[in-house]
Amino acid sequence: MAITDDVRLGTRPPARDRLIPKERYLSREFLDLEFDRLWSRVWQLACLTSDVASPGSYYEYTIGDQSILVVRDSEERLRAYHNVCQHRGRRLRTGCGQATALQCRYHGWTWGLDGRLRHVPERDQFCPFDDADAALADCRVDTWGPFVFVNPDPLADPLADHLGALPDHLAPYRLDRQYKWSSRSTVVRANWKNTLDAFQEAYHARTIHPESVSFVNYVGNTIELIGDHSVLKVPFGEPDRLLDDAPPFDETLDSMEWTLAAFGEDTTMVGVLRAMGPDGDATIRDRVLPLIKGGMAQFGIDVSDLSDEQLTDDWEFFVFPNVEIHCFSYGSWVLRSRPDGRDPEATIFDMWYLHRVPEGAELPAPAAHEVVPEGESCGAVMDQDFANLPVQQHGMHSPGFKGLRLSSYESRIGHMHDVLDRYLGLAEGER
Repeated sequence: MAITDDVRLGTRPPARDRLIPKERYLSREFLDLEFDRLWSRVWQLACLTSDVASPGSYYEYTIGDQSILVVRDSEERLRAYHNVCQHRGRRLRTGCGQATALQCRYHGWTWGLDGRLRHVPERDQFCPFDDADAALADCRVDTWGPFVFVNPDPLADPLADHLGALPDHLAPYRLDRQYKWSSRSTVVRANWKNTLDAFQEAYHARTIHPESVSFVNYVGNTIELIGDHSVLKVPFGEPDRLLDDAPPFDETLDSMEWTLAAFGEDTTMVGVLRAMGPDGDATIRDRVLPLIKGGMAQFGIDVSDLSDEQLTDDWEFFVFPNVEIHCFSYGSWVLRSRPDGRDPEATIFDMWYLHRVPEGAELPAPAAHEVVPEGESCGAVMDQDFANLPVQQHGMHSPGFKGLRLSSYESRIGHMHDVLDRYLGLAEGER
């Protein structure tokens, strides 16, 4: 079936009228500026509340060469500390686990879960000092739904101010009724913004993810800016408008099945569509909607707050500075990009996959975290992105490349840089 002009085009902010300098993606000096003025004072997603659900549970969040420890204390309050011993500077904990106290494994100095100094071996050999002067250094901590955020800046505005209207946009998805069934991270040899940018736009998908063009309309993308954040709405179940002819029905279903399987998602719906067979000019999108509604009802999951578009499409929410939440009727994918140490050309990329649970059911415990060795598979679709990004990063060093030239499809990237400039204190002439 030929794709006609009545396929929806979507709406987006206009294309950017100036380049984004490539040095922002290459320079150690620019990364140092980000650490000094962004990461030291911005709210950032550390973990899920389920990762620190019980008293004594802790979770280490790292950003660059900094480490913050999120702790659930004995009274079930969330706390966050700079993860460092006040004696000689050793990190107190790595990873996640359970503890009744925080003891340094170097000399045995010990703090309670409330951050107060509890014990110093042979304290009489030190000059006198007050316990309060050696307490663990606090970080700000707050929650939004299932997410735990931290901020090293004690003078930062509240998390609610940082998020603005974003929680209202995401409320219908009931993120609080989703559990983390898979958790992975890997290292990508590219700047953290380059890695993030690949998930801020779908313009690349025709070439990097060609399997998807038969069932995703990339021309129909809609972008909405939400304060410092944004959302990209990607229509599902209709072919890309730039295709001359839609592939055969079975070929389209093969591509859908391959893509869903690449993320470990259930492909039952594809099997149902295959059994139903083609239906004249009806799109897969038209046929998927009642299947989703019926399937959710069968499993006791209430999706009545979601619009038809939210039920069928991929709504990709960006939470400044470094998180993408892809929202679907059945769950969400939370993707986080962080600088790896102080290397401007290396990123730790985190992938958390969440599923909705039936109303009234207890949320399962979160999956154990898996570190995928660099270069090993994170799923076929993610592998396509991760294979491309180091090549792009290397290409940016060319003297023939001056900076990023962005289309309206990539307007979220330009918006992110504008917000970043505010944190960095850069005027337009300094960008």
